[in-house]
Amino acid sequence: MAELLIIPALILGAIIGVIELMFVHADEAGMGWLGHGLHAVPTMMFFIFASMNVDWVLGFFNTSEAKLGIWAVIAVRAVIAILATLKIGAAAAIAGRVGEKIYHSLIVGCLVAAAPYIWLFALGPLIRPIWPKVWQAGFLKI
Repeated sequence: MAELLIIPALILGAIIGVIELMFVHADEAGMGWLGHGLHAVPTMMFFIFASMNVDWVLGFFNTSEAKLGIWAVIAVRAVIAILATLKIGAAAAIAGRVGEKIYHSLIVGCLVAAAPYIWLFALGPLIRPIWPKVWQAGFLKI
C-alpha cells in the first residue's frame, strides 16, 4: 500500500493557496479580497492532499496506480482539479462580486492536477537535502 503524503501536501497546498490568493488580489483588488480569499490556503491544502494521495486511497480498494494505469490516475486527478476550479468559481459567485478571471481558475486547477508531479520532479528533490532525515519517510514517493 502506498504511503500517506501529509507534509508534501501541506507544503504544496500552502504554495498553491498563496498563488490563488494572489490571483484573488489581482482580480478583486479593493473589494475585500483578503476576507474573500483567505479560505484559499486551507482549501488548496485539501485539494492537493486529495490529488497527492490518490494511490493511497486506491490501496483501500485493493488496487494501485500500477494496476489501473497512469491514465486512470491522471483522470482522477483531473476530476479533483475540475472540482478545485469549480470551487474557485463558486467562491467568487457567492461573494457576489466580479470574481476571478477564468484563466486564473484554470491555472490553479492545472496546478492541483500537476501537484504530485511537481513535487516528485521539482520541489521534492530541492527540499529533501535540507529536510530532517527523521521526517523523510515517503518524502518523494507518489
